[in-house]
Amino acid sequence: MKKMTAICVAFISALMFSSCAGIITLKTPKITGGKIEKASYVAKKPPVLFDDFEAGTVVGGYSYANGAGGASAKIYVSDPQADKAHGGNYAAKVDIDTGADSSWGCGFGAQSTYGGGFIDANEREYVTLWINCPEGMEFYIFVNEAAANGADGEYWGGTPVKGTGKWTYFEFALDTFYKNIYSGNQSGNNVLDTAGIGTVGAQLAGAQGKGVFMFDDIWFK
Repeated sequence: MKKMTAICVAFISALMFSSCAGIITLKTPKITGGKIEKASYVAKKPPVLFDDFEAGTVVGGYSYANGAGGASAKIYVSDPQADKAHGGNYAAKVDIDTGADSSWGCGFGAQSTYGGGFIDANEREYVTLWINCPEGMEFYIFVNEAAANGADGEYWGGTPVKGTGKWTYFEFALDTFYKNIYSGNQSGNNVLDTAGIGTVGAQLAGAQGKGVFMFDDIWFK
C-alpha cells in the first residue's frame, strides 16, 4: 500500500511540474543536417577563415547555369578601382542572369585561398558571409565537402534567403543544411563533415532577372 501511495504521489508531482509555466523541456536527440544533437555543452572553437579574397584571386572558382532557360553566371575577383568590397580590397564577384525558367537559374562556388583543397572547420556550427545581392533576389548558400581529412564529398544546401541590395551579414547554422540528393557523393555517411570543407557557394532561383552578386569574408564559427 505504501508503495502504491508513493507511486501516485510521484505521478501527480510529475503532472504538476509539467504544467508549470517556464518548464525546461529536454530535447530528444535527433538528426538535423546530418548532425546528432548533443545535450552536453561543447566549448566554442576559434573561428576559421574560409576566404576573404585578399590574395586578389578566386581559387577554384566555377559557375553553372540553366542554359536551356537562358541563364548564365561568371565568377571572378572584384576590381578595387571599380568595386567596393566588404572588407579590404577584394571580394568575389559574379555576373548573373537567372534566365527565364523559374525552376532554377544559376550557381557558383569557390575553394579557399588558405587551404590545400579543403579547410578544417571541425566542430564549427555556423557559416557566415557578407553578401551584396540585388534586393529581393532569392538564393541559398551551399557547403560542399572535399574528399579529404575524413570528409567524403557530400554536398549540402541551406535555407533560401533574399538579397538586400547592399552588403549584409548572413549567418547560417550548419545543422539546418540538407544533403544535396542530385550532386556530390550519394554513398557517404550522411553527416556534414566540417573537418574537410572544400567549396562554399550560392545558387539562385530562376526567372529573377540579371545583376551582380558579391560575397566576402567567409568564416566558419
